[in-house]
Amino acid sequence: MHSTFPTSPSPTLLRLLAAALLPLALAACNGGDDDDGDAGGGEPPAAIAPLPTEPETPEPETPARNSAYLDTRPGQVIQVRIEELRPTQAAVGYDQIYYKLGRWQGDFDRPTWAADPTRQLDYLNRTVGKKFDDYCEDMGGAERARDFQSIAEARAARLDQPDTYACKDAPGTHTANLKTVVVGWDGNLYLTDGHHTFSSLREIADGGPKLPVWVKVDANYSDVPNAAAFWQRMIDERRTWLRDGANQPITVDQLPTRLGLASADEAGGMQEDRYRSLVYFTRDIAYQNGGLPEFAKFLWGDWLRREAAGGRLPGLDAYRMAPPAATTQILAPSTPGKDLAPAGADDSYAAAVRDAALKMSALADTDIVYGDRDAASLGRIALVPDAAGDSPTKKARDTLEELTRDDVKKDGSPRGAGKLWFAVNYRSCGRPAAGSCWGW
Repeated sequence: MHSTFPTSPSPTLLRLLAAALLPLALAACNGGDDDDGDAGGGEPPAAIAPLPTEPETPEPETPARNSAYLDTRPGQVIQVRIEELRPTQAAVGYDQIYYKLGRWQGDFDRPTWAADPTRQLDYLNRTVGKKFDDYCEDMGGAERARDFQSIAEARAARLDQPDTYACKDAPGTHTANLKTVVVGWDGNLYLTDGHHTFSSLREIADGGPKLPVWVKVDANYSDVPNAAAFWQRMIDERRTWLRDGANQPITVDQLPTRLGLASADEAGGMQEDRYRSLVYFTRDIAYQNGGLPEFAKFLWGDWLRREAAGGRLPGLDAYRMAPPAATTQILAPSTPGKDLAPAGADDSYAAAVRDAALKMSALADTDIVYGDRDAASLGRIALVPDAAGDSPTKKARDTLEELTRDDVKKDGSPRGAGKLWFAVNYRSCGRPAAGSCWGW
């Protein structure tokens, strides 16, 4: 009788099938290996061993170029936003910026002249109005078209609302007043003059990073092949100052990424250089500002640091220049006498300016200040004992004396206060306001 089920394979056939399938089963199980070595399976057949692969090398990334300014020409005037300008120096003089911020923000509610709108308006034109005068001049538009005609007009005026004020001429008209930029290898704009101006405008309430400004293209290096070649050219042509706020060397990678003061709320700001502030306040006392080479004030600052390090000038720590010293101590007057002998306070901010200015002025025109820059090329003013009343020396002494004066005349009317007075009060008190430590 025959069975209805399929005939079973013979034992011999099963052994042959098992032998044929064993290598495939071992391959599927990675050759039968485990963590203890090669027992029980040996190496997988060469025909099914995994092939080695070469790691893929990613293509180097080329930063996207800013195409907006690639075709600009040297001498061309362009309108940009402050946030588009890249710094070429690491630090600024904070007190120079504090002077601007203190003066530009007059107190609309100041009680000093609350009962005298004429004097109050005069005060506002000297403070808030100065902001618009400076902006118009720095943008190549001369000064304001006119002073504020009313307190309401002064209140309404804002830098970021051009219809609320007017410059005498259109921005960009007077190109000699404009700050300068270089178009970089990446198409971005690198600022070579105006770090303090644009940092001040960036910090003011009606300014900020998006405020429109006008600049002049000094050079276009967008044909330079890479960043290293671009920065080497900038260094060779003295278009960058690669030192930090303590005057220590830095690399281009350590430059700040934006203009404006350093802040815990926003990364990338600029450091403080105290000697850069000091040199600013010696302007028109020890040197004249017009026609100076780029970064001239840093060159003077470097020289003053070396004089202090050599014991020929007191270091800044010998003076009371900031809190916790009292404002009256910081602003104590200090002016050389007619014979140029130091007079007045010896440890105030004004004394630091006086001592630095006398050292700077004592140089001969041919004395080297930094590298191949001599004192004459950096604007040095020669101060002369017992000089006549209309002499540069008398003007320099008057300028120093005015640095610390307040903004009220003896008859109670407003006047232009000193740069140090604004800077010191702003650093200590913030913006001018009634009830604050400004004194009203």
